[in-house]
Amino acid sequence: MSSAPAAVLVPEVPATAPEDLPRWRRRAAALFPPVLAYLVSHLVYTVAGLLVAEPFLPVSGRVRADSGLYALVASRGYELFLCDSDPALGPMFAPGAWCGTAGWFPLYPGLIRVITWPTGLGEYEAGLLVTEVCLLLSFVLLWRLLRDTARPVAFAVLALATLLPAGVYLHAVFPMALAGALLLATVTAVAARRWVLAGLAGALVATAYPMGVAVAAIGFGAVVTLLGRRDLRPWAGLRAALAVCGLPLVGLAAVFGVHQLTVGHWNAYMMIQEHYGNGVHNPLESLAELATEPAVIPVAEPRQDLIWSLNVFTDAELWWSLALALLAVAAAVIASGRGRLRPFDAGLAIYAVALFIGPLIAGPGVSQYRSHTLLLPALLVLRHLPAKLLWPYALVSGVIALPMGMLFSTWLLF
Repeated sequence: MSSAPAAVLVPEVPATAPEDLPRWRRRAAALFPPVLAYLVSHLVYTVAGLLVAEPFLPVSGRVRADSGLYALVASRGYELFLCDSDPALGPMFAPGAWCGTAGWFPLYPGLIRVITWPTGLGEYEAGLLVTEVCLLLSFVLLWRLLRDTARPVAFAVLALATLLPAGVYLHAVFPMALAGALLLATVTAVAARRWVLAGLAGALVATAYPMGVAVAAIGFGAVVTLLGRRDLRPWAGLRAALAVCGLPLVGLAAVFGVHQLTVGHWNAYMMIQEHYGNGVHNPLESLAELATEPAVIPVAEPRQDLIWSLNVFTDAELWWSLALALLAVAAAVIASGRGRLRPFDAGLAIYAVALFIGPLIAGPGVSQYRSHTLLLPALLVLRHLPAKLLWPYALVSGVIALPMGMLFSTWLLF
């Protein structure tokens, strides 16, 4: 009889508490790691703020650039007008350019409106409440999806989520934490083969952030994998694909419908994004430009001592995210070779590549690092890699995350 490698004979220690413990202790043990990760992530960016003498925890420390636009949508609804019609904006843009708030997606400001109306909270406070709840939920969902993973690997993946290089945006008055929680909810539903529920969660992702429509890749990869294994019959696979791929597209169409109803142009998002130079670009050219050109400085009087950090660490974040997409693909291939590939792993590997390439296609003017926060669910695929590889990768992540937090606190990120 042939001998099996020792690594195969040693059972994995699951990332959840033993079943013989009382129920309350099992629940507490299951919640402790994600809650700790949630708190540590706040500590990281609090320290980053202290290093540049800027407060991070107050609402004012989480509001940047587009936060004001989301607040305007929540309080006044969508607007679209020619930039020339505003004397202050006209000189800043080419003739015929369109301005307004219709260049931002509706789910996040819609939730802000739902909270502010009965409570009297301000838009920023309501937005931060949505962000905090969704961030905590994201850690809980991620840890739950890691429940069958060996503890050293599970903790390494959780550390990566805690130290995501652009993770400061998961704490800000932006829809990133909302989209992240919905993405992980989609993965949870796909893992349970609840296709309609996964599609509905994906539709919400698509209404939260433009790059969120890539969520369709998660369900697509899972369904194709199951069909290839003959675990789904063709007609059942078609119905599943229509749910997990079609409903996110319905969500995107709903955004266009809202814009048609509110400002009279279904393509209002594209009309506004055009004057920023965003559109359809060669992703390789965008990558080359981002890697070789100085980073955009979004404020008139930047701190000169941080300009070097801005260029170095936004580039480092870009390459770290590319490495994550490649590692996700490699991990899926390794898992497939070992017979451990779960259907959502294949979908997440496709999603990681799509999420990295998508912002490059939109153009180098798009905030690549902000979009990269949506790579959060792709970290799950890395559980197929050894912990001794993941921990150094997490260390590099933390080395980037801290200065990115400093740059955010000084308004050098947009």
